[in-house]
Amino acid sequence: MRRLLPLLLVLTACDAPPAPTPVDDPAGWMVAHADLYLEDRGARRAWIESSLWRPELPYASKRLDAYALPAGGWDALPEMQARTAAVAADGSPMPWRALPDDIPADLAGWRALGERVFHELPMRRDAYVEWLATRPDLWDRAGLRIEEGAIDGLTRFVDWRGDERVGVTCALCHRGDGVPGRAARALDLGWARSRYVESRGRPPGAYAGWGRGRLDVTEDAVDDPLAIADLWTLPWQSHINTSGAVRLDTPAALAIRFETQFITGHAFAVRPPRHLVWALAIYVLTLDRPVSTAPADHPGADVFARRCAGCHDPARGYAGDLVAPDGLIGDHGPAFSPMRGTGFLKVPGLIGVGAGGPYLHDGRFATLTALVEAGHPFGDPPPADDAAALVEFLEHL
Repeated sequence: MRRLLPLLLVLTACDAPPAPTPVDDPAGWMVAHADLYLEDRGARRAWIESSLWRPELPYASKRLDAYALPAGGWDALPEMQARTAAVAADGSPMPWRALPDDIPADLAGWRALGERVFHELPMRRDAYVEWLATRPDLWDRAGLRIEEGAIDGLTRFVDWRGDERVGVTCALCHRGDGVPGRAARALDLGWARSRYVESRGRPPGAYAGWGRGRLDVTEDAVDDPLAIADLWTLPWQSHINTSGAVRLDTPAALAIRFETQFITGHAFAVRPPRHLVWALAIYVLTLDRPVSTAPADHPGADVFARRCAGCHDPARGYAGDLVAPDGLIGDHGPAFSPMRGTGFLKVPGLIGVGAGGPYLHDGRFATLTALVEAGHPFGDPPPADDAAALVEFLEHL
């Protein structure tokens, strides 16, 4: 009975939204609906309202009060000039490059544009990241990657005031080991931020405790860093964010998430060219994924079916819906955070989970062995032979 509890939690969580209707071809859906997103404010309004299923949350209300209104709001913000340059590791100037204004005609064109956006568009700017870009002595400790003479995941751009700044692209957090979609588990921006704060003569605060592979970007009064997520299972996910505050009822919810993330990341002063975030969503939904190398008859597959598949559905990229946190091992804070707390936690996908920890949203387990032997999810450890087989199976997903 205990092993069935995760599934029962999903089925009895009457306050949770129903699982979204799956879209068999989310990228194709987005190509077909591009004109609506680009030109129809009413469609975008309907999509954001349906995806923010807890409109009373501060995270949701801030967006509902400003996004796709009949007039004004964030739609009235100036559009950012999509002109950027790589950040050279040796400090030398790099050539400026402009993301195209043309609207792609097919899926291949949208995906190619989205790949560029993933690497080039500054999704946010932070003073401590700009400071870090000038401190090569800290790059290795902070987990920055240097590729072809540039800092992977950072980009130069001109802000709304005409000042040259350094921003963060998707690749900084979601191109671990140089693989698009993989969480950058070596990244330690909390440590870098604490060094920046100290350089300004202030106490380092809680940032240093974030640890590698974890970030807090909620900008509220609560320190709640979360593990950076792999992106491969988004086509099967029912919700975005650890607490599931955004419901992925249509692929448009992902593009709107990117658009509003950009606006908040640039201090509500500018919005992105809308075709770029639509392309980004298509690219993320079509990322190449690791291929399981575990044989179908691997003994760990049977253990997984008995202990894990009730929540982590193999037919959905080993992802699931929302679960109530009662009885789960680990920190339940994100389920009740002031900004996004829904009272639930999202069941993440497990494709590529063997690439390394930290595991669980609070990063408390460094290895899969530690996670399994602790008896995730309810503190019910499996027998030693089952545990070893399950870890080996997970390492090959």
